[in-house]
Amino acid sequence: METHYKGVAGSRRIAVGRAIVLLKSNLMIPHYTIERSTSAIEREIHKLDTALVKTKRQLEVLKNELIQKRSTLETGYLDSSILMLEDPSIHENVREGITQSYINIEWVFSEVIEAMADKLQESEIEYFRERSTDIRSIGQRVLQNLLGDSESVIPEVSKDSIIVAHTLSPPEVVHFRKREIKAIVTEIGGKTSHVAIMAQDLKIPAVIGVDQITDNINTGDIVIVDGTTGTVVVNPEKDTEKLYRLKERGQLDYELKLLDIKEKPCQTREGTRIELFANMDLEEELDLVGQCGCMGIGLFRTEYLFLNSSDSPDEDTQYAIYRAVIQGIQPFQATIRIIDIGGDKKPDYLDYYEETNPFLGLRGVRFVLTHTDILKTQIRAILRAAYHGNARLMFPMVNDIDELKSVLEIIDQCKQQLEHDGVDYNPSLQMGIMIETPSSVILLDKLMPMVDFISVGTNDLIQYTLAIDRGNGMVADKYNPMHPAILRTLQRISDLSSGNKIEASICGEMAGDPLYTLLLIGLGYRALSMSTMNIPTIKDIIINSSLSDAQQLTRKALEFSRAEEIMQFVRREMIHRFKSLEDYFR
Repeated sequence: METHYKGVAGSRRIAVGRAIVLLKSNLMIPHYTIERSTSAIEREIHKLDTALVKTKRQLEVLKNELIQKRSTLETGYLDSSILMLEDPSIHENVREGITQSYINIEWVFSEVIEAMADKLQESEIEYFRERSTDIRSIGQRVLQNLLGDSESVIPEVSKDSIIVAHTLSPPEVVHFRKREIKAIVTEIGGKTSHVAIMAQDLKIPAVIGVDQITDNINTGDIVIVDGTTGTVVVNPEKDTEKLYRLKERGQLDYELKLLDIKEKPCQTREGTRIELFANMDLEEELDLVGQCGCMGIGLFRTEYLFLNSSDSPDEDTQYAIYRAVIQGIQPFQATIRIIDIGGDKKPDYLDYYEETNPFLGLRGVRFVLTHTDILKTQIRAILRAAYHGNARLMFPMVNDIDELKSVLEIIDQCKQQLEHDGVDYNPSLQMGIMIETPSSVILLDKLMPMVDFISVGTNDLIQYTLAIDRGNGMVADKYNPMHPAILRTLQRISDLSSGNKIEASICGEMAGDPLYTLLLIGLGYRALSMSTMNIPTIKDIIINSSLSDAQQLTRKALEFSRAEEIMQFVRREMIHRFKSLEDYFR
């Protein structure tokens, strides 16, 4: 019988295949008392060290295979797993636990991993909640080596296989990707989990967070994975299966078509040029950026260098990464945003005040202005790296003139220090700000003369303008980019930037959603920055549209006074123009 299940759309693709269900490992972990002696403790610790080394070696072997294939993105995910194994707190907590309890190493290690994962799971910050899954996954791999059961969890698969699992670690995703599986379905995880991010980057259809799905699918069942809607269909009726196989084929045909336009200029039918840039979090994503046909990096989010480190990265470490990114994207431009910490992104090693509402607290520029040592180190690194190519510097969440002046003064100080030290740097590096709050929109005419460009961060701009917390299920459905207040705000920003002859781009999720492409062009934006996976589709819409049509659509949309009216109108118009992309406009 055909059954439908809902989850989170992890990767916007469709696949039909046969399930391979990976049940929760349910390893039988022994529990017994060891001899109460130092030598007995050291023997247990040695067993753990051996298992950790073996696990790391397994990951290194997989990493080397990928390096030979030049799969730098995937090696980056494996590096994050290796870093987890090297976390000194794991060893410290295990030694403390076994010294106090004299219980065997397998049990103590399992307890330590669960405690670490539980602590992350309790975090109010989504990024850290998602990392709890990664901790458990890599811990499971170590336990299998401790128990001598390292090979049993990964079955043989075929190219028709859809992996259904409680969760998958980065090494497991890489393993299955090498075997060209069709799709992934997991019980836990969200949009920012490693499984979802990797599925998007590796172009694997995925639906994440489908509760108890492993209890409702059997290995061999026919499964449809609709990553555009977050739907999983088990044992579909013949008509449903036929429909989705047609969609799957159409999707593959469309992706082949997109390859044909990769080298074409991104311009409307009249010749109006629209520049498409890539958003990037990690250096390892450079290959994807180079393959997607973009004009450079519109947003390099540097906070992940800090979030994925056990301590604040020093100047030389940051310099090496920024230089590699700048040189790797040449001759195109890389826009590097300084660390955007606060709200839902906070490294463990930094001290914070307990904030009742961190999204209205120490965020963006406010944070770095209270941690000027971090800011100066990063700015020096970026100035030095910018000497080697085409780069720009951008500041997040600037709210007023004083904040911007303070940051610009610190940049001047850093330039003077580099000059004094005789270090090469780019003295004419362009500076820009992100427009993310009503305050910055209201003060835009005063802020623009102080910078070279602006970039609209629509995610936060919508949240703050509509006073809606996207993470609050009670009001999340009211978070609507089509709200007339948002469209009018975007129109004001575009008009002011045009009047002051300053570049304005969009770098939030709106930029990468095909539903909004003509709307944003009609509002006057000529530069959009988005996930690499969205660039080909957005480009296809642009080259098959006219500027006059986009402007007419936008004028009509602005006449409505309710968000639902605008949404229905724009969706209807986009489906009419691009019937084959109807799934993208849901």
